[in-house]
Amino acid sequence: MCTMSLYTTTLLLLNPDPYISINRLYRRVIREALHVTLPTGYLDIFVVRPPTRFRETHYVVAQLYMIAAELKEIEHREDINVRVLLEGVGGFNIADARNRSWEVVAVAKDDTNLLPIFIAEQHSSWFSPALQIIILPMVGSIEAPSSLGDDNEDNYADEDAPDLGVAGLVVDSTDEDDGEVEDEGEEGQYPVVALGGTFDHLHDGHKILLTMGGFLTRESLIIGVAGEALLQNKKYKEYLEPLTQRCAGVLEFLAYIYPTLHATTHEMKDVYGRTETIEAIDALVISGETRQGAKMVNDERRRRGFHALKIWEIDVVNGDANNQWAGKLSSTDMRKREFEKNQLAKSQGTQQKLE
Repeated sequence: MCTMSLYTTTLLLLNPDPYISINRLYRRVIREALHVTLPTGYLDIFVVRPPTRFRETHYVVAQLYMIAAELKEIEHREDINVRVLLEGVGGFNIADARNRSWEVVAVAKDDTNLLPIFIAEQHSSWFSPALQIIILPMVGSIEAPSSLGDDNEDNYADEDAPDLGVAGLVVDSTDEDDGEVEDEGEEGQYPVVALGGTFDHLHDGHKILLTMGGFLTRESLIIGVAGEALLQNKKYKEYLEPLTQRCAGVLEFLAYIYPTLHATTHEMKDVYGRTETIEAIDALVISGETRQGAKMVNDERRRRGFHALKIWEIDVVNGDANNQWAGKLSSTDMRKREFEKNQLAKSQGTQQKLE
């Protein structure tokens, strides 16, 4: 059996049309794209012609991250860094490929029509080497890359995509009606958008929040990163990344997925961050578990004579709102794993000394 090469940086092109079929159509594709990527490499999933509305875009982004996360765990490729890129959003176009460091382009069998444009853009630059192209089978295909062997496909049964849920709905926070719900939202709808979080051990939930915050932003995205005052009760606090490292991680990720977006970070010393001092902020992007904090923000802005912010909410990844967000993707879990790994190393070191 011939062995397939592994790559440090893989680009997967896909066109999820209809987008509600992502899980059914692309689960196998993503799985095999992971298999051609080194266990510590990068997989960029480039969505060509993504939806234009917030709710649908959120669904596409969240589904891709969640499918990849599940498959990374199953395939023991947890350390692959997955990034979802949206064509045309935040200045990221397929032409930008010539400025990237991809080593291989992977595309689903039914999406090979995406290749001519990509190849033409590659050839338009003197600085881009020719990239190897891998065609991956989709649902129902029999053939598989030789490096995958004869895996049991029963573990990857197709599933119907779930409904869109409540993610992306904006709560109209005007003084007249705090309860009105709208289902709109387009790219670059607001000049200035804010969001906040700890952003420790940047994970898929953070990436979704930042992606959707950037999606709504036309001019400036303001990100509050929790400082020491907000971290006193964090579990495994000794394994928290320094503030400077967390800020740098946020800006590095945003610069990669949205090359033209103006983004800034600042230390959050309380729940309000810059929302209580910068009147020009138009909208706030939150996760469901921080809904109460968003209400506090608007109460304070009204007290100061500022306009209330539009509150956009994303789903908490794997979180159960009816059970205090049990099961959500959490940086605490990552710190716990670091703690347990450290304890195991200490235990093994002690055992070796005794022997």
